Amino acid sequence: MNEKIAIISDVHANLEALKSVLADIKPKKIKKIYSLGDVIGLGNSPKECLDLLIENDIKMVLGNAEEYIVLGAECFPYLNKLDGARYNNAIWTEKQLTEEQINFLKKAPHTIELNINNHKVALCHFPIDVRYDYSGVWKYAGEDIECFFNTNTSKDIRFTSPKTKNIISANNDPLFFGNTVKNYDCIIFGHYHFYRHHKSNDIEFYSLNGTGVAIDKEAIYYILEDEKGQLTISEQSIAYDYQKLYDDLDSIDYPNKKTFEKYIKRI
Repeated sequence: MNEKIAIISDVHANLEALKSVLADIKPKKIKKIYSLGDVIGLGNSPKECLDLLIENDIKMVLGNAEEYIVLGAECFPYLNKLDGARYNNAIWTEKQLTEEQINFLKKAPHTIELNINNHKVALCHFPIDVRYDYSGVWKYAGEDIECFFNTNTSKDIRFTSPKTKNIISANNDPLFFGNTVKNYDCIIFGHYHFYRHHKSNDIEFYSLNGTGVAIDKEAIYYILEDEKGQLTISEQSIAYDYQKLYDDLDSIDYPNKKTFEKYIKRI
């Protein structure tokens, strides 16, 4: 029997969605779960969601929402748009986290490589590095995968993190460990919150829907496995306690809550 791997992405601090996904995975005897990042940000339960990742030994790559914590929100000027709501949400999110959780994020990689029956697979938040070329990310828009073939930053972009005081370089801890997408048979990513499947130059590209920001009252995760020498990814859509999430959102106020409400189709 081929080993099955579960993949979650873009939970965005939706605790009820994550709990339902983990409960659905458990009886399927899936031993390995990976997260494509953005476990936190937007939603109201960042601490609780990271607790579940740590408790369940879920390996994760960093998304831009985690980078706001690791590098500091000040490193991302676009966060100050929308009257600073996104920036304030990042600051609020960090205040909810424990020191253990922040250290967990600091140790998380930007790429995870898997070898599944000789298929070389890369997991990332997005095939363009969200730390250095966030505006370039939007060139994809679900269609233009050619932008992925020039993945690594062409020059050494440096900036100093106001938070850590460290010099951040594009050549230090690069996406794909300095490789390009051409080094892999399959690239699996999140960030856009929708499902797409592309194939180019014999490379499979999978954009996965968001676990916590997918469909009204449903949560999404994926099962990756090898079937007769071919990689397959199947979407799993399950109901979660949307009413409890709804009630919890009514009970607290925090920055940029309206964006989260929009993503879960409350408004």
